[in-house]
Amino acid sequence: MDINDVKFSVDRFEKMINDNSLLFFDSFEFESIVTHYLENGKIEYARKAIDLSLNQHPTSSSLILLKIELYIHEDKINEADELLNSILINENLNEEICIVKANILSKKKLHYKAIEYLNKILTMGENNNEIHYLIGIEYLFLENFVKAKSNFINSLNYNSSDHGTLYNIIYCFEMLNKKLNSISFLNNYLDRNPYCEISWYNLGKQYVSLKKYEEGLNSFDFAIISDENFTSPYIEKAKILQRLDKYEEAIIIYKKLLSVNKTSSYAMLKIGHCYEKIGNSSNALAYYYKSVHYDPSTDKAWYRLSKYFLKNKNYKKANDYIEKAIRINQEKPKYWKLYLKCASLISAKN
Repeated sequence: MDINDVKFSVDRFEKMINDNSLLFFDSFEFESIVTHYLENGKIEYARKAIDLSLNQHPTSSSLILLKIELYIHEDKINEADELLNSILINENLNEEICIVKANILSKKKLHYKAIEYLNKILTMGENNNEIHYLIGIEYLFLENFVKAKSNFINSLNYNSSDHGTLYNIIYCFEMLNKKLNSISFLNNYLDRNPYCEISWYNLGKQYVSLKKYEEGLNSFDFAIISDENFTSPYIEKAKILQRLDKYEEAIIIYKKLLSVNKTSSYAMLKIGHCYEKIGNSSNALAYYYKSVHYDPSTDKAWYRLSKYFLKNKNYKKANDYIEKAIRINQEKPKYWKLYLKCASLISAKN
């Protein structure tokens, strides 16, 4: 059913509920109505629609599966399993039933059994992309990162643009501490998908973890070229430049980040810190103030402001600002240390 047909059916169903009347819907209409409510989090309406649908179509396996999906959503796993087992008496195993059964088994932490059902679907030769992904997730639960990675790679082979799967593969490499293998995989992937900003970004992070900063900078540049609105590579590139004491260059990158995200208090804080490092106190102060203006909960900016005014012997302002930082984050020992120093200097002055 297209969107207009679904809306018509939903409106008709809700009018029936409001009028306390009874109308007939075919099973396909009910499937669309229930799915609509489940996807939009309207659980009460979904429950009413399922109950009524099974009164009108008691043998519809598709509607029974939707009731099972509702049970799972409500964490009624045993009820879901019992109802599914009742279907299996009369229904042959198919992809949809196997996926639901695997989901139930996974919820029960029976991950190996879930994998058995998912493997049955692979023998049917249907929708292998999704099934390999689901098997990969089950192996993640089991912390078998080798098999998880293998299945995620198989899934990515069917859909090379699935960034979620790509992230999972990188995560598996990280858990296996196989940084060089991860770099090799990402380079091979980029040979086939040269404008994938996610891959360039993660490749850069892998290089940085090995302290190969030049390669990391190049990778972040390609990530930005691939998608100039993707903010993460700007941040990572600027952080490397700071680490290399190239503060003027870092300021340029952080300002480019501000052209993408004009209200980034993080970028403003970092620009302020870079200006402070090169001795430009007035610009540092201006950007610290900008940071707390756009996000008053940026405790690090309040801390930097406090240090600035302490250095300039304005102990009252220094004390006020470190108090703001502590109210936001009480877990930083250096904040308390600065607070005690301010209090001591104010006391001595008086």
